[in-house]
Amino acid sequence: MITLPPVLQHAIRQLLHQIPSRQWSDAARQLSERYRAPRNGSTLVTAPIDAVAYTAMMLPATYAQIHRALRMCMPHVETDEWRSILDIGSGPGTALWVAHALLPSLVERTAIEREPAFVAVAKQLCDILPGRTSYVVHDITATQSWAEHDVVIIGHVLNELSAPQRIRIIDAAWAATKQLLIIIEPGTSNFFSIIRDARQQLIDCGAQIVAPCTHNNSCPMTSPDWCHFGQKIARPDFQRHARAVSVGWEEAKVSFVAASRHATDHRGQRLVHDPVSHKGHIELMVCGAAGLQTTSVQKRDATAYGVARRLSWGDVWPE
Repeated sequence: MITLPPVLQHAIRQLLHQIPSRQWSDAARQLSERYRAPRNGSTLVTAPIDAVAYTAMMLPATYAQIHRALRMCMPHVETDEWRSILDIGSGPGTALWVAHALLPSLVERTAIEREPAFVAVAKQLCDILPGRTSYVVHDITATQSWAEHDVVIIGHVLNELSAPQRIRIIDAAWAATKQLLIIIEPGTSNFFSIIRDARQQLIDCGAQIVAPCTHNNSCPMTSPDWCHFGQKIARPDFQRHARAVSVGWEEAKVSFVAASRHATDHRGQRLVHDPVSHKGHIELMVCGAAGLQTTSVQKRDATAYGVARRLSWGDVWPE
């Protein structure tokens, strides 16, 4: 389980203290209802109170999703020389905080967001980070190109756009990527097709898939299943208040694809479900270059069995 950085929690509490709690908690409830309703492409967050409510209610789970995705990439890339990050559709700047936690060498940050209300929140939260953050208020669907950055992140954005818009933005994001592009969506069956299509588009552009896949072949995952992973995170007090819940943690689910401009040494197979223990063996559902497979690891194979016992959903099973 992870937690939000204490300094970020403090910054969010300072933000919330500027508004009566009844106002932002009511706004969070209304915003939650809009997110659960069918999407018609309209903007869900427009007013300043909406952006504050979103931050209290959604930022911790989004932080967990991005954290999980980026952490799964890191064993497969060299990050020491990376300096810049572009966050496309940055919202309150969640991805910038994750990048600071996991990739502290990134000191040049560009946040692109169309809603001024979100940009105002992001400035309050991200200006305390070391280095420099540039904020661009702009509708990404009207953009033809962006300046190159080492890391580019598109998080929780593509599901609000049409298919032609998604294709154009992925092309522009890939053109702006010097090292790594990560596309992230909530880990639900409704959104996985967006990730699968984005993955194939990037492969067609010559990208090397870094994670979660250990191969560049066509995605073998078909409905009703979908590729997703979980990350437990402790809920801060303000999130529990915004969601009107008492449970102190949640498991945020994420679907994502990460692509690099450099060759990736793919090894092993990714666990796409929790291991299932039986008497005398452990069953692993894995995805690799040969597609989806079920592997049975026998207890009599002491070395392999010992490795399998330590694995969990999202780990790599060495071939």
